[in-house]
Amino acid sequence: MSTPSPMSITIGGRQVSPALGIVDASPPTTTETHFNELLKQYTDKNVPIESQTEIRKRERVLDRMGQLCREWIRTVCLKTNLPQDAVLNAGGQLYTSGSYRLGVHEPGADIDTILVAPNVCTKEDFFGSGYTPPDYDGESDLTHVRAPDSLAERIRN
Repeated sequence: MSTPSPMSITIGGRQVSPALGIVDASPPTTTETHFNELLKQYTDKNVPIESQTEIRKRERVLDRMGQLCREWIRTVCLKTNLPQDAVLNAGGQLYTSGSYRLGVHEPGADIDTILVAPNVCTKEDFFGSGYTPPDYDGESDLTHVRAPDSLAERIRN
């Protein structure tokens, strides 16, 4: 595991490091300092920043989505009559992608996700199972959930 760069920062719970090392370690020139100030003024005025409350809400939603995905995977495994230990250890992982994953999303933007599930879970299971979590009460942080316009098929070795 590599050590984080001294220029690394944490955004939304993720460690983000520059792709390249420091090219010039000399102090900024007056022109660079002035340009930096202009850029900061512009971004403060024109680039929306998500509040800590919204960041925590996104993290809570992603955590809940991961739980729901693992519960759904277990229900599919039960339907396929797998042994109980296989059902309990079926796994599955939810990954983020797109602007959220890159840390460049705007407030209120969607969260693109990718679910990696065991091969016993089919596309038909995912889009046609009608799964409803046992504790679902109709109220949720999960809104505007929709199936993608296109679906990447499973990649196999």
